Amino acid sequence: MIQRPAYYEQLRPFIGKNIIKVLVGVRRSGKSTILDQLHERMLQDGVAVDNTLHLKFESRDYAHISNGGELMDYVAEHVDKSRPVRLFLDEIQEVEGWEKALRSFMVDYDADIYITGSNAYVLSSDLATYITGRYVTIEVFPLSFAEFCPAWREARGGDERAAFRAYLAQGGFPFQSELAFDEDASLKYLEDLFSTILLKDVVKRNNVRDIDMLERIVRYAIAEEGHLLNVKNVADYLKSERRKVSQETVASYLQGAQRAYMLYRVPKEDAVGKKILSFGEKDYVVDQGLRQALGMDNAAGIDQVLENVVCMELLRRGYRLTVGKVGDVEVDFIARKDGATEYFQVTYLLADERTRDREFGALEALRDNYPKTVLSLDEFPYSRNGVQGRNLIDWLLDV
Repeated sequence: MIQRPAYYEQLRPFIGKNIIKVLVGVRRSGKSTILDQLHERMLQDGVAVDNTLHLKFESRDYAHISNGGELMDYVAEHVDKSRPVRLFLDEIQEVEGWEKALRSFMVDYDADIYITGSNAYVLSSDLATYITGRYVTIEVFPLSFAEFCPAWREARGGDERAAFRAYLAQGGFPFQSELAFDEDASLKYLEDLFSTILLKDVVKRNNVRDIDMLERIVRYAIAEEGHLLNVKNVADYLKSERRKVSQETVASYLQGAQRAYMLYRVPKEDAVGKKILSFGEKDYVVDQGLRQALGMDNAAGIDQVLENVVCMELLRRGYRLTVGKVGDVEVDFIARKDGATEYFQVTYLLADERTRDREFGALEALRDNYPKTVLSLDEFPYSRNGVQGRNLIDWLLDV
């Protein structure tokens, strides 16, 4: 089991507090394991309580709990209401009407509650209605390279560079550790996981009828990760493939994939005027291994894939992202957190003067004093005019 202490540190300030801790993220990103590790850490730190329930709603053991009323009855039967209670409720979206049950627990019990969900509907308006201001959200991602690297090296041997090549191809879904990080087995697992996410977290939650069309649209978005994506272009592409679809359907299906945490949309802003633009958004896939598993060659699309890796790492580190527009050039990411701003460009190699001018020039055009970084796989990064060059692998491990 790969330890993920960063999530414990995010949860720690809220342990024992009368506020619901909501762990969300793509299916199989490790939310359930993090709950297990959290409980173990509570035991080590002496903050565990014996009046605890850990319910996993995808397990057959709890198939009889199908709605909020049954959940309330089950909890009432299995805990002592007169003492503090701790509830771990895993994949709670499987229980219809669970929001009312949570509200009841907050009112009727001295409860420390943790829930997980694989779809953004867990954070829907219903949740906000029933427990307004009484929950905190923590987003769980597949393994970062800093988490993946030591586990891969222990299983496979090799250095950090070899681990990074594997990470680019296989991505960071944690179950790979159970497969000893075998590439063929991991990619087969990811191919099946892609189908599972579509069926359980997009089709089921959005009443999608044309599953083949949904898959085509999501595959197209993944293939075009990091490129400008608009619904008209997607619809036109599918029309050229003799598959007619409305722009409204394209938008709806893409939104479904975003709600399932499979795709992440990054808006574009005027980096000088600091204004969000109504066009030019980019979509990124939650894990680059899915792209490879779907038959797309990550090595051939190395610039796209590296940009995707950086996007997800910045989100993992808690940044809010936009794509920057500076005249006719583009800044890959404007990253904001805690009132601070940073700029990032991503490229495979700074192979020649033209590439250096393109990547550094975009950041040099920004006249503020915020940190500006060009990330590449160059072993000896190049810097100029206050713009820092960094080796991407070193940056990923610098956490």
